[in-house]
Amino acid sequence: MAKKTKATPSEPQISDKPVNLGSLLSIKPIFQPFHIWLVGDTPLITHAWSHKAKLEMLQKQVKATKAGKEPRDPQADFVSSLYEMGKDAKGRQIYGFPVTGVKNAIMSAAHKDKGIARSGVLSALWLNADMVRTRPALAGAICDMPLVRIYGGDPEMREDMVKIGAGLNKVASLAYRGQFTIWALKISGRFNPAVLTAEALTFLISESGLSAGLGEWRNEKKGIFGAFHLADLKEQQQWEKYAEGKSPLPIPQQYKQAAE
Repeated sequence: MAKKTKATPSEPQISDKPVNLGSLLSIKPIFQPFHIWLVGDTPLITHAWSHKAKLEMLQKQVKATKAGKEPRDPQADFVSSLYEMGKDAKGRQIYGFPVTGVKNAIMSAAHKDKGIARSGVLSALWLNADMVRTRPALAGAICDMPLVRIYGGDPEMREDMVKIGAGLNKVASLAYRGQFTIWALKISGRFNPAVLTAEALTFLISESGLSAGLGEWRNEKKGIFGAFHLADLKEQQQWEKYAEGKSPLPIPQQYKQAAE
C-alpha cells in the first residue's frame, strides 16, 4: 500500500492589481435590523451633567481661580438634568436619553453562565441614536451625546434628599432633577444573529427592564425607578400612533388603576 504524503498547501496568488473587497461582500447583510418599544413601568429620572458642573470640574483640574459660590437655583438644576434634543414640528421641546444607558442595561443581563456572554453582546449589538451636540466646559471643544427620544408626558421637577462627598465628609443636600412619569423609548438597531439570536436578544431586553433599569435610582443602583418592559404588538401600535400624532398618550395600566 502506497504511503500517503502530506499535501503541500498551495501558495496564494498575488497580483499587482488592487482587490475590490466591496465586491466580495455577501448580498445578505451580516447584521439584522430590528426595532422595539421600551415602555416605562416606573418613572424615569434623568440626570445630565450641567454646564455649570462641568465648568467647575474643568476649573478645578486646570487649577483656575475658584469663583465665589453662586446661590442655589433649583429650577436651573432641574432644566440642566434634562437631555434636550431640539424641538418638534409644533415647536415643543424634545427630550432624550443616552442610548449607551440602554445598551449597558441589556448587557448587564448577559452572562456566560446563561449561555450569552457579555463580550458577545457587546460586539453583536448596535443601537442607533441621534448625535446631539451639547455645550462643553472648554470653549472650542465638542461633546456629541448619542440620544434616543423620550416619548410621553412632560418632565416634572422632583426633589430628593441625597448625600454628597466621600467617607466621613458626606453631607446631606437636596437634588432637583427631571422625572418622566409616563414614558417610552423607540429603539432601533442591528444585531448579529450568528452570535446573538433574536430569542436571546428578546430575553436580555425583557430581563434587563427589571434587573437593571434606566436612569437614576434604578434597580441596579438600589432603587426602583426606570423599570421598563418590552412592548407587545398591541402596545407597539399604540405608541407608534402616538408618536405620529394620530392618537392620545397611551396610559399604562398601573396608572389607570391608581386614578380609579
